[in-house]
Amino acid sequence: MRNYDVIVCGGGPSGVSAAISAGRKGMKVLLFDKMNSLGGMWTNGFVCPLFDVEQDTPIINELVDELKDSNNWGGFIGKSFNFEFMKYYLENKCIDAGVDILYDTVFSNISKIDGGWKVILNNVDGIVDYNCKICIDATGDAVVADKAGAKWNIGETDYTQCQAMTLMFLIGNIPEGYTSMKNCYNELVIAYENAGMNIDKIPFKVPYIIRIPNTNFAVVQLTHMYGYNPLDAASKTKAVIEGRRQIIEVFSTLKNYNPIFKDIEIISSAPLLGVRESRRIVGEYEITVQDAINGSKFADKTGECHFNMDVHDASGGDQHCTQIKRFDIPFRSFIPIGLENFLVVGRCISGDHKAMAAYRVTGDCSAMGDCAGNAAANAIIKNKSLRDITPDELH
Repeated sequence: MRNYDVIVCGGGPSGVSAAISAGRKGMKVLLFDKMNSLGGMWTNGFVCPLFDVEQDTPIINELVDELKDSNNWGGFIGKSFNFEFMKYYLENKCIDAGVDILYDTVFSNISKIDGGWKVILNNVDGIVDYNCKICIDATGDAVVADKAGAKWNIGETDYTQCQAMTLMFLIGNIPEGYTSMKNCYNELVIAYENAGMNIDKIPFKVPYIIRIPNTNFAVVQLTHMYGYNPLDAASKTKAVIEGRRQIIEVFSTLKNYNPIFKDIEIISSAPLLGVRESRRIVGEYEITVQDAINGSKFADKTGECHFNMDVHDASGGDQHCTQIKRFDIPFRSFIPIGLENFLVVGRCISGDHKAMAAYRVTGDCSAMGDCAGNAAANAIIKNKSLRDITPDELH
């Protein structure tokens, strides 16, 4: 049996931030991830613009400073990064904070024990039990919370309303003029028409080529997979296969039928499928679309969402953005109703279908994790319930 103060499930922006902040407060922390690097969608998902970088947290500010100092910051809207360097900086921060990291490790089960939780993991060691006082679910899909007994919602009524999935991909030899950000839909239309193909086959009407700072590489946000169930393994597998089919078709058409792109090269599809929406827990407070539109403020603020409600249609290839007023993300939305010593962070916190489309971006998720780590540490240090954490104890 291996004992920890805090176990963080998932090493994406929210999970790695939670682990670092708890570790810095002296907690014994275990962070595990199914991939072989940290960063989740930041790194393995190739989502390298840091949307809502305006979150004024120590971890985000440190990361931006390090990326700037190493000449790995800029590109798309001046807020993008080289994801290989991001992996390195995240690992260093975890190591410096005393966090134990386990890669190639997947969650198996969870059960209550006196004073906390037993988390069962599976990796090359086999099936191993770990105990913790507080568990933080940063899986993005609330997988651990579900097994722990949390209630949750999906879509407006079911998964068919969930936003489209995207498989990002990396290309090289980018043409001149793509130094920052560029919508490439018109170039795709030219290529498809030159190839004699129906432009309705273009998967997404707002595709972007996103330059990696100070390289001749770019990631492409273009594939869109509709109607797949994010909570069904076979369905997600089909989504990945469809995404890869779209990548090859689009890349080949662009390279062979638009002279501007004749020299581009395909490097890799992202190791991690981009799932914009799945479970949303039922928490102590549900963030609503009215909170986003009205700019709601909360005493238990963890961060301030700047990003508009960005909805990638569940079908049809469109993207709809609804303007918001900057609104607070309350800590109560991290606490599943009926569970003790348990937090959820990332896009699966408690909120409605439309509000989630604003706070799901990675800067917001990182800020959530930062506060969750502080809250967990203070609850343990002061021997108090997570529900009794004060606003000052979040930061």
